[in-house]
Amino acid sequence: FGTGVRGRSSLPATTVLIAGVAAEVSFAGAQGDLVGLDQLNLTLPRSLAGRGEVDLVLTVDGRVANTVRVAFAGN
Repeated sequence: FGTGVRGRSSLPATTVLIAGVAAEVSFAGAQGDLVGLDQLNLTLPRSLAGRGEVDLVLTVDGRVANTVRVAFAGN
C-alpha cells in the first residue's frame, strides 16, 4: 500500500525491484475502500524465499519512491 500510484501513465510504467530482482506488477491503483490509499499487487519470484531482509524499490513513471526493507523467510 502507498500513495501517488493511481496517477501513473500505464501499468508497465510501474516497476518493482526486490533485492535487484524484478517482481511482476499485476495491479497498481486505488485501493477501493480507503480514500487516498493506493494498492500494488505483485507476483514474487520464488528466488526471494529465504533471502531475509532486502530492499524493495518502487518506480512509477520514472520517479523512485522511498526504498523500504522487506523480509523473506525460508521455503
